[in-house]
Order: sequence, then structure tokens, then C-alpha cells
Amino acid sequence: MMKRTLLIIGALLAAVAVSQAPKPTVTVSAPPKSVAAGSKLSLTLTVTFAPGFHGYQNPPATEYEIPVEVKVEGKEFKTIKVSYPPGVDASVGGSEKSTKAYEGTIKIPVVVQVPAKLGVKDLKFIVSYQLCDETSCFPPDQVLKSVKVNVVKKAGKA
Repeated sequence: MMKRTLLIIGALLAAVAVSQAPKPTVTVSAPPKSVAAGSKLSLTLTVTFAPGFHGYQNPPATEYEIPVEVKVEGKEFKTIKVSYPPGVDASVGGSEKSTKAYEGTIKIPVVVQVPAKLGVKDLKFIVSYQLCDETSCFPPDQVLKSVKVNVVKKAGKA
């Protein structure tokens, strides 16, 4: 009886593991060694989707799609501009009509306003998305990624 219960639990855990989509990996380009207080800072987020998975492009092709979106977390840094790349044609979630999606690796340039307060700060990005494959879509999720930014009165050379 114990063996049978363990087999059933193992099968259920395997089914749950299979039903979860792998999170995309996110990296942020390194900021300069120091950044002037109140200036604008340009960084690039690189998002890599696992083979066979897509995230909807931003802006989405239809109103029901949940696109990849980059936001700055917290109140110190302010988002000035996010430049989303164009998506590629993809068959997503069992739909008969193709849509625009991101797959493989994409680069998302971001410009933020640096705070006036001096010191080493955590610049935190939230990358939200909904992953799909050719047959189904998974619940929306997000990845949090941060970099240290040294805010100084006057920026030195990198």
C-alpha cells in the first residue's frame, strides 16, 4: 500500500512539473561605474525564452494577449522609455490564427531617470509575461532582476 501511494504521489508531482513553463532568463547590461544624480541611464534587458515557448509581443496583436512588459520597481528610479522589439509570427495557444510573439532571445532597451539622492542604489526591473507553446498558454508570471547603480554628484569616466 505504501509503495502504491508513493507511486501516485510521484506521478502527480511529475505531472505538475511538466505543466509548468520554464521561466525566461533575464539579464541586465552593467551600468557605468558611476552615474550622475538626476541624469538619464540607458540599459538593455536581454530576455531568453526556452525553446518551444513564446511570450506575446508588446504591444500585443490582440486585446486578450498579455504582453512581455518591463517595469521599474520602487520609487527611486523612474521609467522614461522602454523600446520593445517587433515580434515574429507564431502559432500560440492552439489558436488557428497566428499572432506576434517573442521567442529565443530579445533585447529590450530601457531608459530610466536616476534619483537625486546619492549612494549605491538597487535598480530593480520586473519583467512580466505570459508563456505559451503551440498548444497551450500558462498563467502569467514575472521575473525580478536588479543591478547596483552608484549615484554620484558628478559621474566619472566608466
